[in-house]
Amino acid sequence: MDTTKWKSILVPRDVYEEIIVIAHVEARTISGQLRYIFENWKLDHLSPNDQEYIAEKVLEMREQERQKAIELEKG
Repeated sequence: MDTTKWKSILVPRDVYEEIIVIAHVEARTISGQLRYIFENWKLDHLSPNDQEYIAEKVLEMREQERQKAIELEKG
């Protein structure tokens, strides 16, 4: 698995089983269904300021990971 693109997460078995069924009903992959649920949750529950803060922090986190990768390549 390409860990620069994908990450594994743990969910309770009963949640996983429901996500599979919902994904099937809505003709999505499991990852597509999780993305759909998550994106809708963010829109419904986070203020625009919170969404902006999260986006900024994610960019900072990605930059830190990129810098670590550069340092590891240098040896």
